[in-house]
Amino acid sequence: MLRMIKELWRDESGATAIEYALIAGLMAAALIVALSAFSDQLKDLFDALTNKLEDATETIGQGGGTGQGG
Repeated sequence: MLRMIKELWRDESGATAIEYALIAGLMAAALIVALSAFSDQLKDLFDALTNKLEDATETIGQGGGTGQGG
């Protein structure tokens, strides 16, 4: 019984899993902080991309493509 307790005391595999979980949690928290800090800029970027895609779709729909293909 004493031998088994000593082996469990020396076993560090659980500590490694906890360390990885802490690192993952800290990275997730940092990502949330960074995204919230740049939320306005990200929204503007995605709005601009949406507008460009809509313009391109309208251009293609009007036959304003490059004249190549189908």
